[in-house]
Amino acid sequence: MNSSTSVVEREREYHNQRFAEETRVAQEKYYFALRACDARYEQLVVDHSRDAVALDYGCAKGDWALRIAPSAKTVHGVDISDVAIDAARADAAAQGLGNAHFATMDAHNMEFEDGTFDLVFGHGIIHHLDTRQSLQEVSRVLKPGGVAVFCEPLGYNPIINLYRAATPGARTIDEHPLVQADRDIAGELFRGNDWEFHALTSLASVPFRNSSFGERLYDWTTKLDRALFRLPVMRWQAWSALMVLTK
Repeated sequence: MNSSTSVVEREREYHNQRFAEETRVAQEKYYFALRACDARYEQLVVDHSRDAVALDYGCAKGDWALRIAPSAKTVHGVDISDVAIDAARADAAAQGLGNAHFATMDAHNMEFEDGTFDLVFGHGIIHHLDTRQSLQEVSRVLKPGGVAVFCEPLGYNPIINLYRAATPGARTIDEHPLVQADRDIAGELFRGNDWEFHALTSLASVPFRNSSFGERLYDWTTKLDRALFRLPVMRWQAWSALMVLTK
């Protein structure tokens, strides 16, 4: 078994167990700080999926694919987890969404023809994969002028990295938060390579997320983050980046 196959099998085993057990990890509370990023991701996916042929890349149980299916021409979802794909297919059938199709695939080597999709999107998927190989595959299946939208964690903030080191069970050993070299790869493969940076001081709002003060603190710190990210030196200290790639 080569190293690439080993990574795929480790990811499959991890995510099959995750989806079968319906686990909710403690780290999910921190997503409170990413709401602006998630809202922007939602806007882009919804806008670009209208009357489009779309691919949910790393679709998990297909929540996003099923959400956009009513306004998309066709939507496909792929994931390494057999358990997740079975659940996605069952939900599509239950909702009568005949234009939603799901398959278990290695995201590095998909079975679609070149130039199939108007939109490819995924949330927290590229950092599980080989960046160059996965983005080459995304570019291959996109039509000329097609758009890819991804939300991914970044790997520079020392405090976030300490937390990652202290919680190894929350992720697979093959995960790699993205760095500037990954953006350079995207720049080689796509004519449009736009990154938005999200969540730095807004992480301070997480302990107060269940209070009205938490909402105010989140608003204040999100505005502060926007100001800080105008400085190139601060952008890569963010927790997450929203990638908008145009073929």
